[in-house]
Amino acid sequence: LHPAKKHLSNPVIRCDRWCDGAYMQPYTTMYDEEEKLFKMWARSGADSPSGYIGGNAGYMLYFTSKDGVHWEKPNLGIVELEGRRDHNVVFISDMVTSSPTKRAYGPEKFVVPMVAMTPQGKKAFFWGVNKHPHPRDESERYVALAIVQDHRRGAHIVTSPDGIHWSCSPTPFWQTPHDVSGRGDDCLMHLMYDDAKQKWVIYRRIIPEFSERMIADESDRERPGVDRYNRSYSYAESEDLKEWSGHRHIMAMDADDPADTELYQFGCHKFGETYVGYMSIYYLRRPQPISIHLATSRDGEHFTRVSRGTPIIDHGELGYYDYMAMACSQPKPIVVNDTIHIYYAALNAPHDADFSGDTPYTGGVALATLKRDRFASLETGIPDGGPSRLITKPFIVRHPRMYLNAATWMQGSIRTEVLTRNWEPIPGFTEQEARTIRGDALDHPVVWTNRNDLSELVGKEVRLKFHMTRARIHAMTLCRNERPLGEVEAEYRSDYQGDSTPKLN
Repeated sequence: LHPAKKHLSNPVIRCDRWCDGAYMQPYTTMYDEEEKLFKMWARSGADSPSGYIGGNAGYMLYFTSKDGVHWEKPNLGIVELEGRRDHNVVFISDMVTSSPTKRAYGPEKFVVPMVAMTPQGKKAFFWGVNKHPHPRDESERYVALAIVQDHRRGAHIVTSPDGIHWSCSPTPFWQTPHDVSGRGDDCLMHLMYDDAKQKWVIYRRIIPEFSERMIADESDRERPGVDRYNRSYSYAESEDLKEWSGHRHIMAMDADDPADTELYQFGCHKFGETYVGYMSIYYLRRPQPISIHLATSRDGEHFTRVSRGTPIIDHGELGYYDYMAMACSQPKPIVVNDTIHIYYAALNAPHDADFSGDTPYTGGVALATLKRDRFASLETGIPDGGPSRLITKPFIVRHPRMYLNAATWMQGSIRTEVLTRNWEPIPGFTEQEARTIRGDALDHPVVWTNRNDLSELVGKEVRLKFHMTRARIHAMTLCRNERPLGEVEAEYRSDYQGDSTPKLN
């Protein structure tokens, strides 16, 4: 596993003006390819009434950026708060009734909780902002999931024509027993459109101790509390954002995890055919840090942990800006200039810290980056341990050009040999004929002395055998088009001996 690199300017967004509250969390970030613009919708607010804005303890802010590091806080003036409109607030709880959606996304009837939640001021948030791939009209161009902590507790659909002016479905489409008990809320969610399934999928935090049922009924209004919550995640899917099915529990901590850990937050997106998930793991024992771990899946439902116990983004020291590092929604991966951008919530205090009053606790938005396709790698052993060999499973060659996302060091090298399914070297593609790859690049071309590509092997079943010395391979790509080398910048190199400039010998 290769941990992401934290940006030197972190936190890239801080709470520094009147509407920012005590802390903020980037509930959704996207890169708009059409506008060439980073867009972010962040939760903000305060835990103390003295920090509320117009009675709102929690609300949504909107930010934009051209480079993903320097962010604008536009004065949108969508609603009047404290007699002012010089702010970037785009969603508050009153919009459930004042700005209903054009279409009904929830049932007419829902379970109204009998017990009020602990007074916390008015709170409303949304997650998983997506550009709708097939909007029925302009009002549905952007969609997301919202939680409003009033008598309509549960998951709501929110829509927007521009990502700024939002409408909220008046009734929730999914209420859990925990929602209607009045003892908290299953409020952290993630929404994405799955192109392979041609469906919307939701990942929702849930408290399974309350009930084996995923959907609340009237009996849950008087459900007593439990001794201990155990945060975990559930799944459901829909073709139209209204009728949801397949509700099931899919993810939780298990016996191989440390005691007293919970899955605090989860989001995922697809890289090619692989679902990449980000698990925010909460350590309940004081001082209660949170760090981000990686998981992968082939179907978006059954996830496998990657290098269990090793974070992709680790938390900082107590009091540091990201002592709590929490993953948020990015329904599509953000890859700009061959760099993966991961935005996360960064708070400098334990989970149970008091963010009210004069405490120094605060939170902002942090950025961590990786070069394209470099979450993990297969790497040779100790420097003087001799050559290593890596052989793939057999596969059918579909495209002629081949590239390796790979790095070498200390005069290391990679040579690629092509074998038949029966392990026989193919003439013209043997180890002796392979051109040696050296250095650190995202797209090393794989060629041989008299062969510049795999054209004559297209449609045939082969294996690849990599001969490696002091090297790692992150990814392999077969495609039709020629790619630039993609030399890796010095700040991302594992340049042990200063010799990782790409070379092809």
